[in-house]
Amino acid sequence: MRAAATPTLYTLQSQPAWGRATLLEDKDGKLFLYFEHGGRRIFVKSQVKGLQAVELSADEARTVDARLRGKHPQGGAARKPTKPKAARPLVAAFPSFEAQVRWFETFFPGGFEGEKFVSEERGAPETKGKKGYKTAAIKLAQAQLSPERLASATTEETFEVSKKLLGFTNLVFPIEGPIPFASMKEEDRAGFVTALGELLHGEGPHGPRFEKFASSVLIRDAAGQGRKVTWPLATLLQALYAPTQHTFVKPTVFEQQALILNLMADKHAPVTGTSYERFLDVARKTSERLEAAGHKPRDLMDVYSFIWRSHKEKPAA
Repeated sequence: MRAAATPTLYTLQSQPAWGRATLLEDKDGKLFLYFEHGGRRIFVKSQVKGLQAVELSADEARTVDARLRGKHPQGGAARKPTKPKAARPLVAAFPSFEAQVRWFETFFPGGFEGEKFVSEERGAPETKGKKGYKTAAIKLAQAQLSPERLASATTEETFEVSKKLLGFTNLVFPIEGPIPFASMKEEDRAGFVTALGELLHGEGPHGPRFEKFASSVLIRDAAGQGRKVTWPLATLLQALYAPTQHTFVKPTVFEQQALILNLMADKHAPVTGTSYERFLDVARKTSERLEAAGHKPRDLMDVYSFIWRSHKEKPAA
């Protein structure tokens, strides 16, 4: 008989008095947690900070999880089936690419080189650590994931630096990046490191190497069950190591950007090489159009920032 899966418990750095929490639900971009002393709390994934996994023995984790779910009336209850919602037609956020560029020029004076963009999106080259933001993350990735460093580093060293890169910026939400990534079993980490090296430095078509890498990221949810790798988790490391060649993918905004460019991209697409090429095409075409409009992104990470911010901020009517 298989042992019950070990659940993951969490704490919130800003509210230590709430105690430990169990994840009740991860739905519609929100996290529903139940804390020992703080009760039921709801967080927006993109805004929650300081949520950390608690290191407990398997028996203690199961005991605390069961106690918390027992306190919450819906903690262990089966969800009632809901009627599927009718799909709403996709509508581009901007009437044209030119309108999107005008918004960018207004929101970020000076464009990619402007003080606001550098401060909020890129990070200054001379700034160290997390204050260097994407610039510092790219520098760290290129130093620690180079062929020479991968050849000399141990499996655990490469795994740890990968985990650090996943949490270095806010590009990947903690609950879908560094937290579940840390759950990867030790016996699975060598396969991940090998696949990462082949992804970044291997020969032959990129698609099969990308798919092998995605399948090597064996992560688990709060209940200890295997979970699918998301697009942000699958694309971040290669985007940081080779930002002029690869893009970081948030599928929803890339689908919206594709509408503006009359391209095809599906936010529900599985994590495959073919689907990635479509998202990469969106980033490259956006870069080409930006350069034609007189703007010079440093790389595809800048292009991602252009796509993300222009769709996440509320454009002027």
